[in-house]
Amino acid sequence: MDIDIWQMMGSMAALAFTVGFVDQLRITYKTRDVEGLSLLQWVVFAAASATFAAYYVHLEQWMMVTVSVFGALCCVTIIAMIFSFRQKIA
Repeated sequence: MDIDIWQMMGSMAALAFTVGFVDQLRITYKTRDVEGLSLLQWVVFAAASATFAAYYVHLEQWMMVTVSVFGALCCVTIIAMIFSFRQKIA
Protein backbone atom coordinates (compact mmCIF):
# COMPACT_ATOMS: atom_id res chain seq x y z
CA MET A 1 0.00 0.00 0.00
CA ASP A 2 1.50 3.30 -1.11
CA ILE A 3 0.61 6.38 0.90
CA ASP A 4 1.24 9.67 -0.85
CA ILE A 5 1.49 13.13 0.73
CA TRP A 6 -2.18 13.90 0.05
CA GLN A 7 -3.37 10.77 1.82
CA MET A 8 -1.12 11.63 4.76
CA MET A 9 -2.48 15.19 4.89
CA GLY A 10 -6.04 13.89 4.71
CA SER A 11 -5.34 11.43 7.50
CA MET A 12 -3.85 14.14 9.70
CA ALA A 13 -6.81 16.45 9.05
CA ALA A 14 -9.33 13.71 9.86
CA LEU A 15 -7.44 12.83 13.01
CA ALA A 16 -7.34 16.47 14.13
CA PHE A 17 -11.07 16.82 13.45
CA THR A 18 -11.78 13.69 15.48
CA VAL A 19 -9.67 14.91 18.41
CA GLY A 20 -12.20 17.75 18.69
CA PHE A 21 -14.94 15.16 19.11
CA VAL A 22 -13.01 13.46 21.90
CA ASP A 23 -12.55 16.74 23.76
CA GLN A 24 -16.25 17.54 23.43
CA LEU A 25 -17.05 14.07 24.78
CA ARG A 26 -14.78 14.63 27.76
CA ILE A 27 -16.18 18.06 28.59
CA THR A 28 -19.81 17.00 28.13
CA TYR A 29 -19.38 13.89 30.27
CA LYS A 30 -17.58 15.82 33.01
CA THR A 31 -20.01 18.77 33.19
CA ARG A 32 -23.23 17.03 32.11
CA ASP A 33 -24.01 20.37 30.43
CA VAL A 34 -25.52 19.95 26.95
CA GLU A 35 -27.38 23.25 26.81
CA GLY A 36 -25.06 24.79 24.20
CA LEU A 37 -24.89 21.69 21.99
CA SER A 38 -26.90 21.53 18.78
CA LEU A 39 -28.54 18.14 18.26
CA LEU A 40 -28.85 18.77 14.52
CA GLN A 41 -25.14 19.58 14.24
CA TRP A 42 -24.13 16.32 15.93
CA VAL A 43 -26.56 14.30 13.82
CA VAL A 44 -25.04 15.84 10.68
CA PHE A 45 -21.51 15.15 11.97
CA ALA A 46 -22.44 11.52 12.70
CA ALA A 47 -24.02 11.05 9.26
CA ALA A 48 -21.03 12.68 7.54
CA SER A 49 -18.53 10.56 9.46
CA ALA A 50 -20.45 7.38 8.66
CA THR A 51 -20.66 8.35 4.99
CA PHE A 52 -16.93 9.06 4.90
CA ALA A 53 -16.30 5.66 6.49
CA ALA A 54 -18.29 3.94 3.74
CA TYR A 55 -16.46 5.94 1.08
CA TYR A 56 -13.07 5.04 2.52
CA VAL A 57 -14.04 1.36 2.64
CA HIS A 58 -14.73 1.67 -1.08
CA LEU A 59 -11.28 3.22 -1.58
CA GLU A 60 -9.70 0.63 0.74
CA GLN A 61 -8.08 3.35 2.86
CA TRP A 62 -8.27 1.55 6.18
CA MET A 63 -6.67 4.20 8.35
CA MET A 64 -9.29 6.69 7.19
CA VAL A 65 -12.01 4.09 7.75
CA THR A 66 -10.83 3.68 11.33
CA VAL A 67 -10.74 7.43 11.99
CA SER A 68 -14.16 7.94 10.38
CA VAL A 69 -15.80 5.10 12.32
CA PHE A 70 -14.27 6.40 15.55
CA GLY A 71 -15.56 9.89 14.74
CA ALA A 72 -19.04 8.56 14.02
CA LEU A 73 -19.05 6.67 17.32
CA CYS A 74 -17.98 9.83 19.18
CA CYS A 75 -20.82 11.75 17.54
CA VAL A 76 -23.38 9.07 18.38
CA THR A 77 -22.17 9.08 21.98
CA ILE A 78 -22.57 12.86 22.16
CA ILE A 79 -26.08 12.55 20.69
CA ALA A 80 -26.92 9.97 23.36
CA MET A 81 -25.59 12.31 26.06
CA ILE A 82 -27.69 15.17 24.69
CA PHE A 83 -30.83 13.06 25.05
CA SER A 84 -29.80 11.63 28.40
CA PHE A 85 -28.67 14.83 30.09
CA ARG A 86 -31.51 16.99 28.73
CA GLN A 87 -34.08 14.55 30.10
CA LYS A 88 -32.53 14.61 33.56
CA ILE A 89 -32.64 18.40 33.72
CA ALA A 90 -36.27 18.75 32.58
